[in-house]
Amino acid sequence: MNHEPPRPAPNALTRLALDLDRAYPWCTYRILGTTDGGRPLQALTVRGGSDRTVVVLAGAHPDEDTTHSQFHLALRLAAQPALRTGSTWHLVLDADPDGAALNHFSGPSIADHFDHRAFYRPPTDRQPLWGFTLQDPPGFAESKSTLVLRALLDESRPDLLVDFHRCLSGGAYTLTTRPHAPTNALTRLVASRAGVSLALSGDEGGDPLTDRLAPGVWPAPHDDGLGPDRRTSVWHYAAHHHATLGVIVEAPNWIVGPDREDGPKSADRLRDAHARLAACADSLPDLALTLHGEAARSRLGLLLPLADQEDGREHSIGPVTDWTILRVSTALAAHAVDTDGPETAVEATVDLHHHLLASTTQRRRYRTVPPSSAVAYHLGAAIAAVHGAPGLTTLWNRQ
Repeated sequence: MNHEPPRPAPNALTRLALDLDRAYPWCTYRILGTTDGGRPLQALTVRGGSDRTVVVLAGAHPDEDTTHSQFHLALRLAAQPALRTGSTWHLVLDADPDGAALNHFSGPSIADHFDHRAFYRPPTDRQPLWGFTLQDPPGFAESKSTLVLRALLDESRPDLLVDFHRCLSGGAYTLTTRPHAPTNALTRLVASRAGVSLALSGDEGGDPLTDRLAPGVWPAPHDDGLGPDRRTSVWHYAAHHHATLGVIVEAPNWIVGPDREDGPKSADRLRDAHARLAACADSLPDLALTLHGEAARSRLGLLLPLADQEDGREHSIGPVTDWTILRVSTALAAHAVDTDGPETAVEATVDLHHHLLASTTQRRRYRTVPPSSAVAYHLGAAIAAVHGAPGLTTLWNRQ
């Protein structure tokens, strides 16, 4: 079978899983359940032994292209006995199919990524990843996708849970739900082999990271849950209920040139964007009418607190400020088009998004991280967590 395209098509991972199920007795494709939108949540189980169980998620943030890495991990596990020996792997092909249906990866540039016709990042409370709780009973309605993922965790009680992500810029990094010696020791080597630099701080990717464990490795934040409902992540749920080690692997989309913008200047830019975006929102139909509108509303409120933080810094934290603005403007433009509001309001909102996008691409000097580098970092981090240095030797000797 020839399954090595440079970048798999959106449905190629499902086709691969079905082909592997037919070709190898140690591979089983199954539908775990369905989403609120009626879409299947699919998994490929690769059996190599009963010593350990590993769950690997792709697509938990649907605007991050991680199914590419899951595609290549499935290939390697199916074909290389040494990589699967001693473990049963459950590969979730797409952890948020409903979100994925609203994303279309048209190209590698910043303008491609923030195309309002092809971008959707759900608010936190609509993300299956963050739909778990540490309370019993839950203080909020859990989505079907979250319930399906929880059932997989409760059934398999995994030793490790690996979650692939793409931070937009900065260096690569890995989060763990508890200190893990192989990850701490090998992350620098994995990044070097992948050809990506490691993040120096959490500011680069926008995560609230403190207490670095090793170069490029931090504890996963929010282990006690968020808000009064103690809403938490899939990894912290598994850690609390099954003593699972969570390994969250972040590979960047772009390497952006150093930013020396003054903090107060960045704060002014954030406040100006907030004022203009809020004015557009007020001219459009209710943001609650669409998923895009909900996403815009949930993130519009982040801009002024971020501006206040930037005011207190000598130098800006950098591109994260742009990504925060563009996630709002992209969602608001999509809402404007979806609701078919007043023509002048729709045009003004889309024009503002295009202006903010053009301004960002003109100010930021960047280069795209090749998909092969993201795959190499994701797979290297996963194999290092499961098999340590011997596993990396096996992985790299076949490349």
